[in-house]
Amino acid sequence: MSLLTKESSSLLTWFGILFFFGLVLANSLLLYASLIPIFIYLVGVSIPLPKIEWQKQGFPGSAWVGETLEVRISGRISYGLGSAIIYDEFPKHFELIDGSNYKVIAKGFGEKRFTLSYKVRCTKRGSYFISGVRWESRHFLGLRVPQHGSSAEPKQLSVRPFLPNISRIRPLRSTAYTTQPMESIAKVGPLSTDFKEIRSYVHGDPFKFINWKASAKAAARGIFNPLVNEYEREGKQTVWIFLDAHPDMNIGTSVENAFEYATQAANSIAYYFLNKGFRLGMYVYNDLGKTFYPETGKKQFIKISQEMLELNPTGIKFRVYWQEGLSKALERNRKYLITLSPLIVIITHVTLSRLSALLSGLEEIWRFRRKREGIKTIIVNVIPYSLIPKVNELEIFAAKMLEAKSRVLSQNARKMGTIVLDWNPMEEALGVKLVKSLRQGESR
Repeated sequence: MSLLTKESSSLLTWFGILFFFGLVLANSLLLYASLIPIFIYLVGVSIPLPKIEWQKQGFPGSAWVGETLEVRISGRISYGLGSAIIYDEFPKHFELIDGSNYKVIAKGFGEKRFTLSYKVRCTKRGSYFISGVRWESRHFLGLRVPQHGSSAEPKQLSVRPFLPNISRIRPLRSTAYTTQPMESIAKVGPLSTDFKEIRSYVHGDPFKFINWKASAKAAARGIFNPLVNEYEREGKQTVWIFLDAHPDMNIGTSVENAFEYATQAANSIAYYFLNKGFRLGMYVYNDLGKTFYPETGKKQFIKISQEMLELNPTGIKFRVYWQEGLSKALERNRKYLITLSPLIVIITHVTLSRLSALLSGLEEIWRFRRKREGIKTIIVNVIPYSLIPKVNELEIFAAKMLEAKSRVLSQNARKMGTIVLDWNPMEEALGVKLVKSLRQGESR
């Protein structure tokens, strides 16, 4: 980087030219004229650049999608002559809705105080690094090299998916076939003395529960898998979420797409059930197979919410794993589904190309269950076509046709006894859809 600015070089060049020709031509007028640029240069460089000091308020450690943050920067310029440029950088997915994050301040002889304020809206979940305030100090004559600077350390900001209000969901009647295990007995917890049934041995069952007499009778019939006594357990039911991370979930824009609303739904459902004291687990399929083992309480919600900040159905890794499918996801979590018998919530987008894989997965679920236990599977079908920008009536019509097609395809899952929530995020809130669908389950 040059130590001289363009203006400084120009003054020194004029001084050299005038002084040289003044000596060569023995012209005192040129010699005296050469003193003007050198005088301007020496006086100018003796004046320091403006010194900038500031304080910033506004970016917390965490926020919600859709939340508006107000940022305020106040400071002073203590000495020097010239101008100062203040620029506060924020992530590209944030939307500036009021004010400006850029300001130019002219500095005279006295101290100068300034304020800069603006509002941004968090439009997409994720973990961001706020690089902080950038500033530039310029000399009033441009004779000194401008100085640049920024905040010493970037600040991390976690933007979490918005939590819709689903607290209005009421416990369903205990005599009904229920999709929500509000009064259900857990499959994990202290054993009671109430006998439930005899079933096949599953890896992890204590040997003391093996019913040797029943196992011997089964062996005589050619069934060599041991049988165990199962007893009712105390406590509440388990909920298990299967979140689809297939590249098809990218339908929409970079900010609003099916996967963004799918993570919002997963986050909301997890928060609701964990807040009610249920045990909750989650598996992200069509990804690298991330499993969240079933636990309870706020700690589990924080763990799931934090991990979902980094989920994104794009990248090279999906070229290998994107065909995992629901059936394989169920098989990888088989031991939990058999032993815990949880309410299963599948969050996906139903398309023709992946319908067969979804139906195969539902058939696999029914192998784990008995019909007398009622319907315990919910599919949240996120319909994203309204999120796609449209420029004419033909594209609007095409979006409506695609949405109708997805709703028709989801009927295949309903025919298998599964409750399906066809959710268009632009038309209806998630909480309303859940309330309506769970009331359908109550009436069955």
